[in-house]
Amino acid sequence: MAQANAGRQAVDAVNTLKPPKRKAKRAAEGETADAKTRLLVVAERMFAERGFACTSVRDLAAEAGVNIAAVNYHFRSKEELYLETLRYAMRRSKDITPRFARILRQAQQVGTPEAAQQGIVHFIETFISHLYGQPAGTDYSAALMSHEMLHPTGALDIVVQEFIQPRFEILMALIRLARPDLKPDLDVAFHAFSIVGQCLHMHFCRPIVLQLTGEGKLTARFLRRMARHIAGFSIRGLAAVPPRLAGTPGAGGETESHPESNADSSAA
Repeated sequence: MAQANAGRQAVDAVNTLKPPKRKAKRAAEGETADAKTRLLVVAERMFAERGFACTSVRDLAAEAGVNIAAVNYHFRSKEELYLETLRYAMRRSKDITPRFARILRQAQQVGTPEAAQQGIVHFIETFISHLYGQPAGTDYSAALMSHEMLHPTGALDIVVQEFIQPRFEILMALIRLARPDLKPDLDVAFHAFSIVGQCLHMHFCRPIVLQLTGEGKLTARFLRRMARHIAGFSIRGLAAVPPRLAGTPGAGGETESHPESNADSSAA
């Protein structure tokens, strides 16, 4: 009897030293998930600072404090890690696509060019607020996209499809509603490029903009004035464009020139 009790006590003692299998499994899964997150966080910063080509898997793993094999385990390749990092950065920065979609729905509900113009103003204000509204050192999406535009990789197509194109189509829809006479879609796209380009220029050239305007730093007042200027300039420019139909001469009645045709004629 004494031996049986001693045996049971020994087994109980051993069991207390062993964590339950379920808890051990959960702990392991937590460590695995944590390693994946650490890789994404580190990759976001390092890819933004160095670009894809100048960032090695070995450096990423060392900075994240994980085994180099963890990259292949979680992402299969450096290219897949880079793509997921871009997605991670774009999602982590405040997603403004739903806000843009609400602006378009409100303009469509009213259904007038004036409502669309007001929608374009709100689009620009929202975009400016988004570009400048992220705390310094926490949003790497702009830096990542700068590297990607300068040195495109296979990830660019996916990022455009998933994040950029939906926002761009919303802006084009607002422009079509404001100017339903504009044809073809390429002209509408050029107007959208002009609006987005003004916003991005102010953002990427921020230090130069501040110096040339004599502003010591960005302030809410300066951002509001910037947004009002871009919106007013864009709306007046959009209203001033003469109607143009597909297959007709260019704006102002002149026919479009084709550089290759001019080169041929001058050569003759």
